[in-house]
Amino acid sequence: MIKFTFLCLWYLLPAALGNHTASCGNRIWLPAIIKDGLAKLARPVDFGVLWRGKEIFGKNKTWRGLLVGIAAGILTAGIQALLFFKIDFFKINTLVDYGKVNFILFGALMGGGALMGDLAKSFIKRRLDVPPGKPWFPWDQLDWIAGAMILSSIVYVPPVWVMAVTALLYVAVHLCSDRVVCHMGIKKREEVN
Repeated sequence: MIKFTFLCLWYLLPAALGNHTASCGNRIWLPAIIKDGLAKLARPVDFGVLWRGKEIFGKNKTWRGLLVGIAAGILTAGIQALLFFKIDFFKINTLVDYGKVNFILFGALMGGGALMGDLAKSFIKRRLDVPPGKPWFPWDQLDWIAGAMILSSIVYVPPVWVMAVTALLYVAVHLCSDRVVCHMGIKKREEVN
């Protein structure tokens, strides 16, 4: 049971970290030159354009978050690939065969998919007049999970039962980790679902 839990959590980790860093990318430590460059990308993905009188995604969904989330997904998958090749434990306990799957592509699909799922959910929230940042359980937890699994299925598809258990585990992890980063001051309370 512990091994299976690890397999599930490890599989979706690039998406989970991509999702979290996207929302707190401006509050993580980075060299000033990178932080200044990213600050220029702190513009809404929808450019503030309205559709039927409402924001498309909302001002909280920025190009900076998208870039940081994808980069975090790639970095995480890169670390996973390195561990996969260097340490037998990870080779045996990793669902993705990094000998066959390019870690850059997989990480980008995981991080990008998580954020695409989040954008889709934000689009629906705007149509239903749910304010940006307002908790919307369970969709705030499931959006990024579904997006990451769907987009990354281009290069890897786990068994359906693995996807189901992974989703359940990460709903719980997401609820707990949001509260932790809030208490650490990395995320604002109104950003926690």
